[in-house]
Amino acid sequence: MVNSSDDKARTSHSEALTWFVRVNSGDATNAEKAEHASWMAADPANEAEYHALGTIWSDLDAVADPRNKNIQQVPAQTPVTSRRAFLYGGAAIAASLGVLFIAQPDFLTSDYATSTGELRSVTLSDGTTVDLDADTALAINYTEQTRKVQLLRGRAFFDVAKDAARPFTVTAAGGSVTALGTRFVVHEWAAEVTVWVEESAVSVVAPDKSERIINAAQLTTFNAAGFGPINTADVNAEGAWKRGKLIFEDRPLRQVLADINRYRSGTIRATDSNLLNMRVSGIFDINKPDGVLDAIRNTLPVRTTELTRYLVFLSPA
Repeated sequence: MVNSSDDKARTSHSEALTWFVRVNSGDATNAEKAEHASWMAADPANEAEYHALGTIWSDLDAVADPRNKNIQQVPAQTPVTSRRAFLYGGAAIAASLGVLFIAQPDFLTSDYATSTGELRSVTLSDGTTVDLDADTALAINYTEQTRKVQLLRGRAFFDVAKDAARPFTVTAAGGSVTALGTRFVVHEWAAEVTVWVEESAVSVVAPDKSERIINAAQLTTFNAAGFGPINTADVNAEGAWKRGKLIFEDRPLRQVLADINRYRSGTIRATDSNLLNMRVSGIFDINKPDGVLDAIRNTLPVRTTELTRYLVFLSPA
């Protein structure tokens, strides 16, 4: 039997998180602020949930943009391209000599990459701007007919320059996302890819070759088996990583670990795959990634084993 009090608590928590993101985004209208005040007054549980979030939240607008010292505007034809050519040339030489060639790490074969905890903005040769999340790598392949970007790992926000003669496509984990004149994010995590659209629309093809259109304020996820559902995207929440926050609302632990491991030196791993389906909600500062680990310890039935501060295992409590 479903416990109505549990349902009410979950609803209050979900609504509180939505209101917190909206009110602290800096874009809330007077009407929305009035609606928020009414929601707070309607039920003591609403106010309690809202203020509870304050313990792990600082205003988005008060957080310095972590990309400021990393912003670079570099054309696509950079020394990295030459490095890739060198690597591929080395592979050819090795093959001609009958030498076993081991695949290179993607940070060597990418055109742009960020390290743990680093955010970076780049401008491609066509004027497209890309915001790279931490521990993200992209490979660029522009020709006279096409503009192709491969997301090797991580998450990137694309603000695509218009060029009707050359489609702009991002490939990731066996699927592809083609811009229909737009701003969107492609996010690879734990063998899944999430696509959300801020403006216009994209055409998404999953690894099983199924296809769908995702419009503004929508998101979907795909993996090797195909698509998940199309959901409404909270743009303030989905884009919070660009402003120094990670916001999770009822997300699987597998996604939370994939995201937080990009900001934290070392790695957090689960010893039991069943743990990875547990749901997590919270708002966290990317400059304090261990806060997520503390929240997991305090809210989920798990125990942690820290072999070193760089290697942490989660196991059933």
